[in-house]
Amino acid sequence: MVPSLTIFFSVITLILSILFPILLAVWFSRKYEVPATTVLLGALTFLVFQLVLRIPLLQIFKSYYPGEEPDLTGWNLALYSFYLSATAVLFEEGGRILVFKLFMKKRKDWKNAVALGIGHGGFEAIALTGLTYVSNLILTFMINSGLMQTSGDPMINQAIQQLTETSSWLFLMAGVERVLAVILHIGYSVLIVYGLTSKEYRYVLYAFIGHFILNFPLAFIQDLASGIYIAIAYIAVMALISLYWVVKVSPDMFRRLYIEDIETYTA
Repeated sequence: MVPSLTIFFSVITLILSILFPILLAVWFSRKYEVPATTVLLGALTFLVFQLVLRIPLLQIFKSYYPGEEPDLTGWNLALYSFYLSATAVLFEEGGRILVFKLFMKKRKDWKNAVALGIGHGGFEAIALTGLTYVSNLILTFMINSGLMQTSGDPMINQAIQQLTETSSWLFLMAGVERVLAVILHIGYSVLIVYGLTSKEYRYVLYAFIGHFILNFPLAFIQDLASGIYIAIAYIAVMALISLYWVVKVSPDMFRRLYIEDIETYTA
């Protein structure tokens, strides 16, 4: 049987990974009068540059990974983590730059930058976690109602074992991590849009560096005792920095850009 606490936390994660990003996108778009297409452009960025391009390419070149399993320790782990982190940064931040250049030349303000990040992080949450937890809850119902039993299929047995034996708290951590990831993607999007709009390209570089600094240590942290909780704490610290940048710092910087544009236009 799947424990009741696992079911409860799975429902919470389902809400955080599907309902939360949708409600956030709707609320923000209405409050700040942002076109819904900006949110969709963010979602398209993740869809194209991660699901369509990066992940299939990683599968194609999997046998050439530095530090390919099973010898995933020491320098092999460092190379493996560097490889995955660097490609994630290149495709996601590079994707944001390309989408901005192609589709957002007239949407260079703070609110559109935030909406772009909401779409990117929100679609990632739905695609990677939300849909997985829909499947988990269906399988949970089948297990607890006696419709699903152990069988000769090792994949089915593994899925049942994960749901029945994994710590219930880990099912909640998946949802918490998704919320933090949305905040981080908003921060990276604001850095990219501000850097390209202001032509202060160091902010674009900050997005690349910040994203890499987030991803690279996680492979090492998760190998530690209670690593998942340490990883969540680390991601939370990075998300708080991102939130401070998005809410407290960047709005004034965008306002100054707007004033400078008006002064230039009227001069």
